[in-house]
Amino acid sequence: MSPITAAMRHLPALLFAGALLLAPAFAATPPTPAAAPATPAGEVILLTGRGTAMNPQTGAVRPLAKGDKVYAGDVLNTQANSYLNVRFSDGAFMLLRPNTRFAIEAYAYAEPAAATAAPAPVAKPAAPAPAATVSTPAASETGGVQRAFLRLLKGGFRTVSGLIGKANPEEYRVTTPVATIGIRGTDYYSYICDLACASDAVVLESLDLQHIDHGLALGATLNGVISGRIAVTNNAGHTELLGAGEYLITLSDGRQIRLPREPGFLRVQPFPDPLTLCAS
Repeated sequence: MSPITAAMRHLPALLFAGALLLAPAFAATPPTPAAAPATPAGEVILLTGRGTAMNPQTGAVRPLAKGDKVYAGDVLNTQANSYLNVRFSDGAFMLLRPNTRFAIEAYAYAEPAAATAAPAPVAKPAAPAPAATVSTPAASETGGVQRAFLRLLKGGFRTVSGLIGKANPEEYRVTTPVATIGIRGTDYYSYICDLACASDAVVLESLDLQHIDHGLALGATLNGVISGRIAVTNNAGHTELLGAGEYLITLSDGRQIRLPREPGFLRVQPFPDPLTLCAS
């Protein structure tokens, strides 16, 4: 028998042995873990009309309904005659008016860790054991990253702040084209001026007193405070503080004008209270 013929007779056995040697290596390769699901930023608790959420990375648009989750990165849109009320995981409420576009740029909230009782030391024979004590960690040690960076692109909203705005106000901001809003635990609204706002008698009278061109009101940011305080900073870095019952318009050139009263168009179609506008 030739050497080649003998080798061919043993080839099946050699292939089988090689397969046995390679099998453990393939079996030991762990499967690729699935990506962890994103943590929701909030939940839709009311939608009258139509609303959508767009993922700007993929361009995917999904219709929203009551009970749907919204996430960091979502751009929320409301159609005509539509109100969208979102409850964020820190307890904040955000009510979007009709024809509003609103971006959740960054959002993170972690529940504070529960305080734990320190165990009492073992008693010594000559002295009684001291009483157990409760240690409450500082807020910075309990909540992890807490952040709400939001952007109003069109339309308006009314919001009641949650735990992030109250405990970590430096980690909360709402940006508009002409101003940035910070809070100290508040119920307030913000509105990017459309024709109804820019032609309102209260707004025009206030501009006339300052001899300001009416055209600068279009696209301005209007703010009003129901309770608490907000800080409105224009793009040049100047800040105006507003308290309850105060109103401010930040014009497209950065000038900030205090209004003597709430504009009339908002008295005709006021912002509903997001705490009470919750369908069961």
